[in-house]
Amino acid sequence: MKLGADNETLAENRVLILYILSLLEEAVNNSALYKLVLSIQDMNYFYFQQFLLDLEENKYIVDYEKDDGTVYEITENRKKYVKFNN
Repeated sequence: MKLGADNETLAENRVLILYILSLLEEAVNNSALYKLVLSIQDMNYFYFQQFLLDLEENKYIVDYEKDDGTVYEITENRKKYVKFNN
């Protein structure tokens, strides 16, 4: 992945997405998650999509189909890790 920011900033953005997902009680669709992220930090939509893909490929999050489309949630193992480090 070649994004126009330093590695620390990229890692912080991934952690922000994980943190938000860890706080949610239910899975969330792409649009709602992006709006939540934007309420905290300005983030390019395409970078956001790449972060989601990276997190999914590394098994930090999962996505699945629901009635209203694809939703995302943090894996149980990662949720425990995020809560442990709070």
